Amino acid sequence: MKPTSKILYIERENQHSAQHHEIPAVYHDQLIPYARYYYYEDEDGAILDQHIRTSEFSIWVHNISMRPGIELRPVAQHPVIALHAAEQTTSTAPLQEVGISSMITTSHTTLPAANSTLRLHINIAPATVPHLANEFPAMKALADIPVSAIPGPLHKGPFLLNTTSRRIRNRILNGKYIGDTAYNFFRRNAADFFGNYSRRLAAPAPIMMNQLQHTLLQDIFSYIVQNLHLSHTYQEIQQQFNVEKALLLRPFEQEFHVTLPELVLQEKMALAFELLSTRSVTISGVMEKTGFHSHTAFMHTFEHYYKCGALQVMDAQ
Repeated sequence: MKPTSKILYIERENQHSAQHHEIPAVYHDQLIPYARYYYYEDEDGAILDQHIRTSEFSIWVHNISMRPGIELRPVAQHPVIALHAAEQTTSTAPLQEVGISSMITTSHTTLPAANSTLRLHINIAPATVPHLANEFPAMKALADIPVSAIPGPLHKGPFLLNTTSRRIRNRILNGKYIGDTAYNFFRRNAADFFGNYSRRLAAPAPIMMNQLQHTLLQDIFSYIVQNLHLSHTYQEIQQQFNVEKALLLRPFEQEFHVTLPELVLQEKMALAFELLSTRSVTISGVMEKTGFHSHTAFMHTFEHYYKCGALQVMDAQ
């Protein structure tokens, strides 16, 4: 007997979205205020789709709850390059992986639907890749991948989410921002998520590291994100952890697929946006918590990163 399949829209243009009150209360704490909602339910289960459009990036969050034996049939209503992250939430050892595929306007191979699954897709049109790679250099490797007219993976196998990409993903899923600047927040995080994956595609052959080195790098990562009021230069991290700079170069980038300065900037800007959106912290307070000593430098860095001003974020919430 052929399994029952349900359509999972990877990309679609549907103006008939649901209102907040039409979504079952069990999902309300997972709703992203800036998104459009699409909800489907029948005797086999339910699918909640949330969609955020930020110019070149089309972000889709799928909350899927299906009975055993149901398969999903991914469908895109126009051609896209889809970067996807999947997490099966009912397993004792959750699967957290990320991969990239070319999707065209036909149905694709079915996927088994776990009892409860969270999927994130960030789509871009193939024609936008050169422009995005120019604006976000971390995405350059993506521009070198030939995109076939045949749907399917653009890379042989998925990667596991790393510490950096998981934090970016969580910022997207937990973003409660509203107003015009929410657009800038989601666009930048979509670019960072794509950039992290693109770095993995371009990475050289991995170097061997032992468990102590992996643990040390994770400790350094945690120290950085927990102390964003510090500068975290190479020299400061070397002294704090008594390590050679060499560990903070290729091994660090292999572990997190981002350079040390890029990670520090990424995390400082994420914290700055969060603090500004609360409107309970002054600009000088945000500067203190993110380690900026110059008002001009902070305002310029923030605007260059998000393409909007810090004061705009405060006014929009």
